[in-house]
Parts: sequence; C-alpha cells; structure tokens
Amino acid sequence: MIKLVSVISLATAAFCLPASAQNFTTTTPRFTAAELTATVNALSAPSLTTAIDKFDAAPPMGHPRLFKGQPDYLGIVAATKAERASSIVALTGYLQRNSVANVTTALKTQINSTNTAVRMESWWQQDRILEGMAEAAVAYHMTKNTWFLTEMRARMQLFAPGILARKCAGDVSETRDYAWFYALTYDFAYPAMTSADKQMVKDILIACGNSGLNKVADTVKLYPENGIAFNALGKFVGALLIVRGDMPETHAWLRTALPVYVSSTSPWGGDDGGFANGSSYASWDAGESLVMWDLIERVLDVPFYRKPWLAEFARFMAYALPPGVPVGVFGDGAEVNRIEDWARFGKAIMNRSDTTLSRWYVKQQSGEDYARLHILLSPREYIGPVTLPATQPNGAYFPAIGWAAMHSSLTDRSRTSVFFKSSPFGSVNHSHADQNSFVMYSKGKVLAMDSGYYDYYNSPHWRDYYKQTKAHNAITFDGGQGQYLGASGLGDRAASGKLTKFLQTAAYDITTGDASAAYAGKLSQAKRTVVFIRPSTLVTIDQLNSATPRKYEYNLHTVVPLSGTAAAFRADLAPAEMCGTVASPDAFAMSASVGYTPAPSVPAGPHFWNKFNYSTAKNRGFFVSVLRSNCLIVKPDITFSGTSAKITVGGRVISVTDQDVTVN
Repeated sequence: MIKLVSVISLATAAFCLPASAQNFTTTTPRFTAAELTATVNALSAPSLTTAIDKFDAAPPMGHPRLFKGQPDYLGIVAATKAERASSIVALTGYLQRNSVANVTTALKTQINSTNTAVRMESWWQQDRILEGMAEAAVAYHMTKNTWFLTEMRARMQLFAPGILARKCAGDVSETRDYAWFYALTYDFAYPAMTSADKQMVKDILIACGNSGLNKVADTVKLYPENGIAFNALGKFVGALLIVRGDMPETHAWLRTALPVYVSSTSPWGGDDGGFANGSSYASWDAGESLVMWDLIERVLDVPFYRKPWLAEFARFMAYALPPGVPVGVFGDGAEVNRIEDWARFGKAIMNRSDTTLSRWYVKQQSGEDYARLHILLSPREYIGPVTLPATQPNGAYFPAIGWAAMHSSLTDRSRTSVFFKSSPFGSVNHSHADQNSFVMYSKGKVLAMDSGYYDYYNSPHWRDYYKQTKAHNAITFDGGQGQYLGASGLGDRAASGKLTKFLQTAAYDITTGDASAAYAGKLSQAKRTVVFIRPSTLVTIDQLNSATPRKYEYNLHTVVPLSGTAAAFRADLAPAEMCGTVASPDAFAMSASVGYTPAPSVPAGPHFWNKFNYSTAKNRGFFVSVLRSNCLIVKPDITFSGTSAKITVGGRVISVTDQDVTVN
C-alpha cells in the first residue's frame, strides 16, 4: 500500500491561490516538486500504456487481482480471522436472511423485463442483490464455505438470462453495475468457477461493453461533471483490470478508458483534496470507488494514491465531516445525519491513508455496517493509540472548491463548527446556488442550517426551493432573488464564487469569499467575510453593490424559532444555544416563515426561515451579523461609519473597510 501524506501540493499553491497570496495562511508542501513531477509522469497516458504493456508481457497474474493474485494482501483475509471475525458472521447472516431463494415473482419479472423503466422501478433492490453476489464470492474466498458458492451462482443465474437476451441494453446505472459486480465475483471465486460460470461473466462483460460502456470515456471527456458517467467509467476500468489477460476481446477498451479515468480523478476537486459536489456525494462517490482505485494501483503497479487529490482527500473528509458532526455540509443530501455512511466509508477511506490524522479519524468512528465490502476489503486498521499533535490546525481551507472549515477544536465532538463556501464549481450538478453561504453547528446540534430536503433530483421542491439561494444562509434581494441556476434551472458552473482570503490563527480564522459572478451581473459586488473567534463566535460581514437599487436580504435558517429582535435574538436547542445580532447602517425589518413552499415529497423536520430585509432599495448593501454558540459572551458592540464598521465581541475588535477586514 502506498503511504498517503498530508499535502497542499505545489501545484495547488500555483493554481488555486490568487496573486495576493499574502491573504492566505501558507502550508509547507509535503510533496517536493520532484515528487510531484514523478507522480504526474507515472500517471500520464504514455506511462499508463507502458504499464499495461508490462502487465501483458509479465507472467499471468492470478486471482483475486485485488490481492495482486495472492491469497491475502495487507492482512485483509487474516483480519477476518481476528478483529473482523464478526464481519464474516454478520455477512453470512445477511446473505442467508436475504437469499435469492426469497426473491418474489414480481421482482423476478422486473429483473427480466425488456422495459428499462420497469426494471428501474426496483433498481436499488436489484443492485443490492448484485452486490450480494460479489459479497458471496468474497466470503467464499475468505472461508471456503461452499454455501456461498451456491448463493453466488443463484444470483448470477437470476440476472444473466435477461441481461444477455437484451444484450445489456438499458440505463447506464444498470450496465455499469452488471459489469462491475460480475467481474468482482469472478475475481474472488475464480478457482471454484466452472467453465460455464466464466463464460457467463465473459458474455456479460462483452455485451455491456458493446452496449455503451466502451463509449463512456467519451462522455466523461465531453462532460467531466457527469457523475453517473464518471462512476460508470471507474467500474468499467476496474472490471477490465480484473479480466485483463483472461478475455482478450476486452483488451482494447482498457487502453482507451484507463487514461481518461486516471486524468479525470476527481472531476469535483483539485490538488487540495476537496470535493465540490457536497459531503454526501464525497463519501458515496469515493467510498464506492476505492476498490477500483486499489485495482489500478495493485494490478498495474502505478502510484495512483499519490495523485495529489487522492493524497489530500482523507484530510478533506476529516475537516468537512469531523466526528460528531450532526449533519453533512453543503449540496444534495447534506441535511441528513448519515452516521453509518460516515463510519463505513470514512473508515474505508482513512484505512488507505497512513497519517496521524487519518488514524485518529478511524478511532473516532463507530456504528458502521461492518458486513459490507467497503470494510471487509479495506486494509486493516491501525491498532495502537493515536493522539493528534498539539500543532494540528483546528481549521482548513480548500481553495480549489472554495470551502473553509473552522472548528473550535477538531478533537472535541461537542465542538462549534462553521463551514463557509464560495465555490469555483458554482451550482452545477449536486451543488447549490449557495456561494458565500455558511452553516454553523455546536454540541451536536444545527444552529444555522442548510434548509430543505433532497427528496429527489429535479423534484418541484428541489428545483423551486432547495437548490436556490434563498434556502441557504446567504444573500438574496427583492423578494428572494438569488444566484443564477442556468437556463435549465439545474445549476451553472459559471455562477461561481471564490475564496479571496483565509488567514488562520490559534484564536480566530478569517475567510472572505467573492460571489459576484454567481449573481450573473445583478450585483457588482457580493463579498462576505466570516470571522470565527474561537471557541464560539461567528461574525459575518456582507458588502454588496448593484447598479440597480436593491432591497437586500440576509437569510438565516434555523430548526427552532428565534425569540427577540434583530439586535438580540436567541435560539434554544439544548444542550446547544445560539444568541445573535444582525445590524446594518440602513433600515431593515426582521420576519420569519415556517415550513417549505413547495413542500418536499418526504417528511420534513422543523424549519424557520428568518429574513432580515432592507426597507428601501439601495445601491449599496451592508450587513453585519454576530452569532454566538455561548450566550454568556457579552453582546457585540457594532458601529458603522459610512462604508466602514467596527465590531467589538469575544475580546476582539474587527475593523471593516471597503478594502479589508482585520482583527485585533
């Protein structure tokens, strides 16, 4: 296994930061320029071609390829006889309870339907059965219990006739998983497979390749942010690596697909490891891709995990989803507490890293479904005690995606956390029109929320509320007008933001975002600066301008009602609390509404939309807000003078001018 290192690479420093680099706290690179060059060269298209040629010329690699043709690799199998023994017991119980013998006639009819829409009605249920096919093969390899072979073959036979009859025609969500799970099954059960079993896998891979998977690399090149196509390409590459040398008919496909996939990883981030498509999709997409990444590195002996984005991804996860966080951060699905996903995918991701931070993170996570392949096929956890060094920063920024994470204490599960976003990726795909927005959590509670629910992609609620700026703790104007979502309403990368400052000290962090491009010309200035004074005070400063006078609106979304006035309001969420102040040199009114319009199609929790809106349209807008997760802290003193302001709070004085925000 390649050891991963914590790195803000030289490439990131050169590419992501603006010329005024003095506005950013610098991090000493862990990759030297020579190391970066070596990695780039090793993962270039010519080098990948050479790696394939070398594999083809070498003595045939056995199976499982995931274990480099060895019975065990990195002690993964040995772990099932020791600390992961309960995982095999749990997996056995799951497969027995959900044996293919219990599949209903109605589901069998859907599986074999020639109508894609009919099959897709139960696709997630079908997909779990397919995954169980691979799970049975893995369990057989680890235990040699022939019951697993019987179950595996029954699942293979359940799907194969329909797949082959329609030549694998269908939705790419189907074809990618047919190819992947049949190949993974083949990899782990190879010695026990009959010639008929192997021929079935070969026929399915060739059919699914010819039905469209052989063209998915072209889709990724044209539309790099097509997440479904990118995931399909990864699964296709993984499947092709498993059968390389066994099925010559598929050989040409790997030479086309592999360089595109390697160069595209990840379409949602840069060398700092960030993932712009939101925390939910970060864990899902990466967690489901790990075995494919393992295959690239182990089969071809190339340093895939030294790619800077991959090397830094574990660090991103540690700061964006720290242990104890109540919900996710930004984007579709972030409003849900996904503790099982975070533990399962988090451990699988971190176990492929070898840093003190990643080892610590694993020790903090629990509650995962340890019968899943994400855990069973991951390297063993570090056994010894882990303590983060006193020098471990309590905040981090990811300029390539425009995120900043600021914590009172990273190691404290009851921490106060502030997350800020001003992203160059705009609102495309699963991202929202929420540039220059923030969320705030404390003591396991949500103080300032991203509102709405991800009922389904492009639902009425998603389109007309959840995706829009008004659903977030961000600036709107003139009755909820916000950032541009493109002609289709599905999002626009050009409607973007960017971080222009991130200065970090032990006592406070300052972050500034420029979201003017996100408003598509309606605002000439949309600058927000957030100052997080540890351990519990968040100050936001919004400086706005428009050629057309606007009634500016500061939006704050909470799960409980606010009591009080704009000058002094309170929210109680025992054991957490929030006291706040919103101020402006211009007259404004405070109002609140409850619930959602349109409502989501799934049950919704409480939501209070608190609006602080200008009474009179102005060209310039100026808001200052102070939110305290400890109400014992003295209420702020805020004074305005023209376009400047001074805020005294938390033992600090914050000075605001047109040019800058400073803290003393």
